[in-house]
Amino acid sequence: MLKEHQRHLIGKTGTFSILAFSKNYKSIGVAVASGSMSVGARVPHVKPGVGAVATQAYTNIAYGVEGLKLLAMGFSPAEALKKLLAEDSGRERRQAALMDFAGRKAVFTGSIVPQWCGEIVGEDYLVIGNLLKNDKVIESMAVEFEKAGGNLALRMAKALKAGSESGGDKRGEKSAALIVAGDNDVEVNLRVDFHENAVQELLRKLENSALSIS
Repeated sequence: MLKEHQRHLIGKTGTFSILAFSKNYKSIGVAVASGSMSVGARVPHVKPGVGAVATQAYTNIAYGVEGLKLLAMGFSPAEALKKLLAEDSGRERRQAALMDFAGRKAVFTGSIVPQWCGEIVGEDYLVIGNLLKNDKVIESMAVEFEKAGGNLALRMAKALKAGSESGGDKRGEKSAALIVAGDNDVEVNLRVDFHENAVQELLRKLENSALSIS
């Protein structure tokens, strides 16, 4: 399954992401920032009524495409991730996280993912990152998401901002993206493909729209 995608859809990204549920577990989303351009075209994958995937480090987009297919077929995130890893000879270069609307989560960070790298599993979120300046990046994201007010989109955007301000990608952030979906449709879909302060620009776009209203 994965091998059909790997030749054309793999690229290295230093990235930090958060996957999370809304407080009522009726919405799910991914927010991501990276030192690479157009991260929204590769890392975040969300399908209404199914779940969310973030695939990064030496990114293999198949983890997102096929991961959502497996979740839609009834695989749990852990089962889907196990299957994806088993079919990927380059799995130790990957970092991936999956969540579904049942509240289940799974995460993997390969042994040769660019440093600093790590993951945090919370009650209603996952934070992952690689090629980061330090370990405070994902720690601050988790803390900010837990304490932030507002709806899911705004809480995730604030988490990205906290990660950026704590060091972020070693190269700085050139792009960012935010996707939120409910049971039936995509509720938020914002991208910043290239900007000198991509996270702040993403937050500005969100705050200037009705999407940030809690």
